[in-house]
Amino acid sequence: MARVLLDMAVSLDGLVSGPEGADVGLYDWFFDPPEASRPVVEGMVAETGAIVVGRNAYGEADDAQGWDETPYDVPHVVVTHRPPDPLPAGPVRFEFVAGVAEAVARAAELAGERWVAVGGGVDVARQCLAAGLVDEVQLHVVPVVAGDGLPLFARPGPGLRLTPVRIVAAPSVTHCRYRVER
Repeated sequence: MARVLLDMAVSLDGLVSGPEGADVGLYDWFFDPPEASRPVVEGMVAETGAIVVGRNAYGEADDAQGWDETPYDVPHVVVTHRPPDPLPAGPVRFEFVAGVAEAVARAAELAGERWVAVGGGVDVARQCLAAGLVDEVQLHVVPVVAGDGLPLFARPGPGLRLTPVRIVAAPSVTHCRYRVER
């Protein structure tokens, strides 16, 4: 059965975006990875069998035609009560479901033995953590202090105990992977 990986980039101060959702370059490393990050990126793409995203993350990428250039040739399960009409046609297969538990379960069916990646947005990530649906957390920590924006970990939020699995340092990002202890 598929395991679930929460995979997000964060600033040094734990934010997933800048003020009012501003892009502060948290994913620049992904599109032009430094040498040390290449195995991390290649592993993420190879090991991911399905991706769970929220409606806002889906919409932002769709508006920017970001789905046309994704390296992930896997099903994407979108958590929403507002599926788009018409349904998208293109290189990426989308399914739309109402809740995070349903989305993770459906993504696990689609992923088979590969990982389900929870890729955003932050609300979906928080819900998955709070529901105990996440097996591992991978944070790509970018050396920028956003100062204000959207924190990944809500306060108050569920307490988490994480055990380091792997840390890879690169010039523009540090990849930290943890197992969630239950």
